[in-house]
Amino acid sequence: MIGVAKRIVIVSDCSDVAYNEMRATILSELGDTSQNISVEPLVKAKEFSIENGSFLVRLMGEVYDPSNTIFLVVLNSLRTNRKDRARIIGETKNGFKFVGANTGTLNWLIKDFGLKNLYELNASGLMGKDFISFGGKHVHSPAVAKVAKGVNFSGLGEERSEEFLCDYRVEDGCVVHIDNFGVLKINGSLENLEEGDKLDIFVNGERKIVAVFSYSMKDLEDSTWAIYPGSSLNNLPEIGKVRELSSAKKLGAKIGDIITWKKI
Repeated sequence: MIGVAKRIVIVSDCSDVAYNEMRATILSELGDTSQNISVEPLVKAKEFSIENGSFLVRLMGEVYDPSNTIFLVVLNSLRTNRKDRARIIGETKNGFKFVGANTGTLNWLIKDFGLKNLYELNASGLMGKDFISFGGKHVHSPAVAKVAKGVNFSGLGEERSEEFLCDYRVEDGCVVHIDNFGVLKINGSLENLEEGDKLDIFVNGERKIVAVFSYSMKDLEDSTWAIYPGSSLNNLPEIGKVRELSSAKKLGAKIGDIITWKKI
């Protein structure tokens, strides 16, 4: 029996019935131990977006307890025949356990909290005639259940060094998330700015709008373009129109685009 309740947090772009398939597979593998383990509601990622998946994993690392949380990340837009393709499991130095693919979606979490253990899961079914369709269901879900039950990593795969991880980082200025209001969250920081400063905003190098810097964007007039310290990960910058929807669409920006700014 597991004494401490654990939480499995699924970050994935599989948001239809595929999530239910993964959840059911996990619960089936857990068996009698399932009452001690919660499979949390889906953290929905943008389809095929490593940038968004990486951000969401790191964001959940801000609010979940590392001592009892296991991340399952199912999001893979990369080619099946790349050299660094692998299924990985491991643990950060502060205690988060994880199961996923070697795509970079776990790199931000690992960079900020350090890597304690890294293992490569069984490599069968990655390509060719033995390819396993929907590895998130058939491979990763059973593996995350085994981790939750306390199976040692050494019983699930082969130990690897940190250098085994793919070389991936989210660029400065990258749009990592767009919320349901259309507000953009951007990887970076806001420095040397004062309340009311006006900035030219560029999307992939093209000037688009003028935004006003504010510490409290709702203090600005309605429909004003605002750039401000946001609510996520040590106040990553956010851009949006005050009390309006679809800011990203109006700006012509999407997740993965690079946003820069220059004080006027």
